Amino acid sequence: MSAWHANKATWSTADDSDIDFVVEHRLPDWGLTRLGRRIAARRLAEQDAPVDEVAELIGVDPRTVWRWRAEDRTADAA
Repeated sequence: MSAWHANKATWSTADDSDIDFVVEHRLPDWGLTRLGRRIAARRLAEQDAPVDEVAELIGVDPRTVWRWRAEDRTADAA
């Protein structure tokens, strides 16, 4: 297992006020934690935000957003 995957389990902190700010105001916050980015991306997806916009708001590559959405669909189907 890579170091990146090993650290994935430690993504346990997220600032709800930062996430709310990004989702409600649609303004970028690249200081979100990894968990915060994932939560914000999910909440923006629920609002039908385009992938490119989500990526710009949370500071990740659009491919990351596509991957997260695919993972979420797979988890929902299980």
